[in-house]
Amino acid sequence: MRVLAFISLVFTFGVSYAQLGDFQSLHRSFGARNAALGGKVVSLYDGDVTQFVHNPALLDTIQTGAVAFTYSPYFVDIHSLSSVYAGNFGKAGKLAIGVSYLDFGDFEGRMNNGDPDADFSANDLVFVVGKSHRISSFILGTNLKFAINDIAGYGSSMLLADIGGIYRAPNADFTVGMVFKNMGFLVSDYTGTNSGEVPFDVQISSTFKPRHMPFRFSLSAFNLNRDNLYFDSNEDELSSKNVEIANKIFRKINIGTELVLHESMQILFGYSHLLRQELKVGDVAYGAGISFGFSLRIKQFRLQYSHSKYHAAGGTNFFTLQTNINSFKKII
Repeated sequence: MRVLAFISLVFTFGVSYAQLGDFQSLHRSFGARNAALGGKVVSLYDGDVTQFVHNPALLDTIQTGAVAFTYSPYFVDIHSLSSVYAGNFGKAGKLAIGVSYLDFGDFEGRMNNGDPDADFSANDLVFVVGKSHRISSFILGTNLKFAINDIAGYGSSMLLADIGGIYRAPNADFTVGMVFKNMGFLVSDYTGTNSGEVPFDVQISSTFKPRHMPFRFSLSAFNLNRDNLYFDSNEDELSSKNVEIANKIFRKINIGTELVLHESMQILFGYSHLLRQELKVGDVAYGAGISFGFSLRIKQFRLQYSHSKYHAAGGTNFFTLQTNINSFKKII
């Protein structure tokens, strides 16, 4: 009964991921900027320390000493915390470390007959370690991840790896990134059979900024290893074949745009067709799939904020604070 109550919450929490199983932390952004751009960008090659979680090859552009903290309040008592750090670890060289904690809150326990039982909680915890290596204009990277999920004392865990690459054009603001994400296996699960599936995903994106334009665009494709990863609806059945095919394609694509007002100030926009289609009520989406935010640099700190709209009841916010601890040594 407890597990059924938790599954119901997860369904409302992220219906677009309901077919991907547990470990919702593996699908969420580690920073506000990526969340504002649609949450699937793997080609932001500009020193943002939170981006290595999405593509380990991006660690190449991150300075040692970079650190970031992200807080995201969700519906009811759900909230997430994450932090990342990039540093030099002796013979191992430059590594990035990240941790994410997703708390689903407390639940009222019930017996099968409906009688009260002990209250319980549920949470996800993910640890990430990343490393990158440059080969001319190409950079390769690997993330090792250990994910733990706990529901009312019942646990499940995974050992996973990401393999990513990035190409940066020599004479243009143009990058292409690709990641084979969440490859690995179950270490343990709730039943003890280890028969569950890992949330393997293939993602590719491109980020480019035309010269003399104050916009930077990101186009991302995800779930490339999966077919028909969406819920059928009467609307799909009534649509023409061409419209249905186009709908399936665009459910795998996110669009992000940054309005670069200054090197210290950017306005962020994103759109996810998958979220819009899965979370709309009838013919009305109430803004589902739309995300926006900003990135503001003030001296040694960069503050980032995003809001992702889900339905008429609201959405979720991300607050990220970045800095470089080495910059404070210069001040001292």
